[in-house]
Amino acid sequence: MNKIDILRSKWKNLSENNRIVFVNVIGAFIIKGLSLVVSLVLTPAYIRFFNNEIVLGVWFTILSVISWILNFDLGIGNGLRNQLAVAFTKKDFAESRRLISSAYLVIGILCSTIIVFFLVVFSFVNWNGFFKIDINIVSKEALQTTVKIVFVGLVLQIFIKIITSVLYAIQKSAINNAIALSTSLLLAIAMLIVPSRSNDLNIVSLAIIYDIAILFPYLIVSIYIFTSKKYKTISPSLGYVSKAHARKVLSLGGYFFLVQVLYMLIMSTNEYLISHITCSKDVVEYKIYFQIFTLGSTIFALTLTPTWSAITKAITEKNLDWVKKLYHKLLIGGIIGATIEVLIVPFLQIIFNIWLRGTTIIANIYIGMAFAILGTLMIFNAILSNVANGIGKLKTQMVAFLVGAVIKIPIAVILVQFLDSWVGIVVATDIVLLLYCFVQPITLKNNINDIKE
Repeated sequence: MNKIDILRSKWKNLSENNRIVFVNVIGAFIIKGLSLVVSLVLTPAYIRFFNNEIVLGVWFTILSVISWILNFDLGIGNGLRNQLAVAFTKKDFAESRRLISSAYLVIGILCSTIIVFFLVVFSFVNWNGFFKIDINIVSKEALQTTVKIVFVGLVLQIFIKIITSVLYAIQKSAINNAIALSTSLLLAIAMLIVPSRSNDLNIVSLAIIYDIAILFPYLIVSIYIFTSKKYKTISPSLGYVSKAHARKVLSLGGYFFLVQVLYMLIMSTNEYLISHITCSKDVVEYKIYFQIFTLGSTIFALTLTPTWSAITKAITEKNLDWVKKLYHKLLIGGIIGATIEVLIVPFLQIIFNIWLRGTTIIANIYIGMAFAILGTLMIFNAILSNVANGIGKLKTQMVAFLVGAVIKIPIAVILVQFLDSWVGIVVATDIVLLLYCFVQPITLKNNINDIKE
């Protein structure tokens, strides 16, 4: 028997769940791998485009702060993802269509309300003071316009992004990675062809480009899926909207919403804290380290992309042994990922020199270790959260993230003063993530055993 025959035999012997995970992981690696390459090109392209690290730091901070709004979908996307996975496992397509239609209506009303309310509120905010940038560097009008453009784009993304929950539920997670690749590619092309002008024109132009890049791929995929012959029967329709199904999505979504907001307070506030406790210029250095050390966790997350919905499917089928085996394999993979994170540290300067070339920075081994720990904890957080989300057990995440969100800022302020560096904020993030990664494995084991009983 030749190697091809052996591979065919092994493929035929794989369970349906293992085949689904394997196909989506391979697709994710190919597509997301290209996306990561494009994303790495973006940072030096940003630096060349702005030619001012303070303005670039403000741009990164705007994205970080305004993107918080993505967490305010009331958890509907994740709630829909779990409910759809169950409905598709049971081949109940009418139920799937009611869930999708109801989710779109609720999100549509929510997004419309948010846009109208906050655009009015934003007109009264002194954004130069909020982001700590002098009006001589970026004018009040340009910054106000930039914030509003990015905000509207991200709110619209909440609505159109529902398609990702559908793709996860139908086990087409690799397409979601293709969307990310398209967004990064559009931004990279724009950064290479759009000429750099004044700070005001640059930041407003990039806001418009950013909105197009994040919305266009989702729109194309949504049209493709809902008009295709195979999935036309689940396309959203007002005739299928149901209060009961809206409540169904919202009830589970509420738990996801709380988890999302708390995790956001832990992970998405670093740029803002750095810009306020130290200065906006330090945000650029933070982002450079962050991109290097979260590259490993991002790559590892590719293997997790299809597991959440696959676990929900397996739980519905009462296939708990498969869930336990998958969990064990993921933990082994996490240990390998953690080892790679640490091994990056000695080669940081070489990586910076090759990646950033003329705009390189001096590598700091202590900062590198703080980020290596962060990358490791993000890997294990992703493993534990995906399994917990898949079985619908979110209590531990809520409690651990609540405690973490409360203690992070005080710890960060103390550590920045003690270390006399913005890296204290990264260390504070390490501490609060470690709390969750310590507690969740204990409760997760009990959760899985309870389902079996």
